[in-house]
Amino acid sequence: MLTIYVVSCDVDNIGSQNMVLAEIGEFFIDQGIDFQTLQMSDKISQKWLKSVNSGSLLLDKHNMYLIANAMKVSPNWQALGSRIVKAGKKSELLLKSAKLSADKTVIDCTAGFGHDALILASTGAQVTMIEQNPLLYTLLKYEMKKMSGNPNWQKLLGRICLKFGNAMTVLPNLTADLIYLDPMFPSDSYKSQVGKTMQILHNLVTKPTFDDEIALLNLAKNQVNRSGCVLVKRPKSAPFLANVKPTQNFSNEVVRFDVYADS
Repeated sequence: MLTIYVVSCDVDNIGSQNMVLAEIGEFFIDQGIDFQTLQMSDKISQKWLKSVNSGSLLLDKHNMYLIANAMKVSPNWQALGSRIVKAGKKSELLLKSAKLSADKTVIDCTAGFGHDALILASTGAQVTMIEQNPLLYTLLKYEMKKMSGNPNWQKLLGRICLKFGNAMTVLPNLTADLIYLDPMFPSDSYKSQVGKTMQILHNLVTKPTFDDEIALLNLAKNQVNRSGCVLVKRPKSAPFLANVKPTQNFSNEVVRFDVYADS
């Protein structure tokens, strides 16, 4: 059973906290997910984090976190603010690979914590995020609502929408100029140690089988607009998705972006 730990907040915030819990509860009920809410004090210690089952949620008056491996993490979009403002083809390999402009549309089939979607949306493009993990989807939805209250973020977030579901079932109803895939892969694919956010994502998301990779890449190619492309993010040393050679690729010392486009 999923547990949502709720840190008691002051009277001024109790109403908004209850609204969040009601919205979360409705979503989990719709998905057939059993859950419980437990009230707690505001003293979050490392000892307590170690005692909590991985895959629990923590809601306080400021944020919502996912707890896993004795750590708590959140999308934390606020921390990306400066990077988003400065984002460009010279500073972001993702944007150099994507070659987007403000009139383009993007589908991010594997949203995760939404960081790449934000960078893609910084170009002015319209971005649709798809996330199939209910916990990650819940965190993303909360983060979008929270950040939409910040005037500096409203224009950017107006170009982003979020859909829940598996890309294989959601994508057939959509088309875009760029379809972005960042499927999970073994954590040892990276030569350097991954951060705690990536560690938790690896524990939450199942690596696709080879057949899954073939199906996803073929579907993405089918749904992308004729003049567009499919863009796949991989560790630099990882094999091509579904062992299909891309049209071109861009890489640095850590990651590689493989571009699939009609020649």
